[in-house]
Amino acid sequence: MDTLTVIIMIALFILLMAFVFSTALLTPIIGKRNLFVVLSLGFVVGIVGGAFFISPIFDDLPVLASSFYKSTSDDLEILNLNVSTNIDINQFIEKTKNIEGVKSVEVSGITVKTSQFSPKWKSILKSRILASNKDIKSVNVISNDTLNIGITPSNPQEVIKKLEDWLMLVGAIDVKYSNVHLVLKVETSNMNSIINEVSKEAVVTSIEGPTQDKINSLKAMLPDRNNLIILCGFIGVLVGLLGLFIDSILGILGNIKEKMIKKES
Repeated sequence: MDTLTVIIMIALFILLMAFVFSTALLTPIIGKRNLFVVLSLGFVVGIVGGAFFISPIFDDLPVLASSFYKSTSDDLEILNLNVSTNIDINQFIEKTKNIEGVKSVEVSGITVKTSQFSPKWKSILKSRILASNKDIKSVNVISNDTLNIGITPSNPQEVIKKLEDWLMLVGAIDVKYSNVHLVLKVETSNMNSIINEVSKEAVVTSIEGPTQDKINSLKAMLPDRNNLIILCGFIGVLVGLLGLFIDSILGILGNIKEKMIKKES
């Protein structure tokens, strides 16, 4: 949603409130017995305006804020990616490093999905895998068919190939598929273009950093959609009440102003 659209939608909501106000001004003509009708009209019109004009703006507010933060921030954000080993991981890493705005690319780990292995293997796999390859620094056996592997700075493609061969050799455990987890440090101003580029071959699992923290804080501050619509309904009621008692309010303000003038003189 662009700025012009936001302005138009706010203007339309204000126009609806002006309609409620004008209707309330007619109460001397339509009769005091219809005050409930006027206030009910204000609530309904406020609800409609909130649902069609105000809540869409609030829904898009995090996106608008995100665009603003990204265009003005000099901070670095962290993108976490999952990349299937069906592609050339090393080539993907090198290509990603050359994308404008990417400051660094690191391998944070590997997830390996295997055929089912026995409880016995589950209890000994961790120690045996660690001993099998010096480039593997940690092993977390998630279940009897899933492993999370932490590796040293090395060739992830080679580590996975050696692990596949070793699992098949010692336990007849077949690797069905595997993902490499990458951590990218990127410039906030280029984050959208970087995400569009890497998403062609990878999955962005999360975004972390100062800008994302600001966006998350903004989302937490925004009211629930239904509560916002109901609030707009009550704004319509308040506008209706203002129209009903505008003469009395202006009279009171006029008296106060007159007394202040007399006091000064």
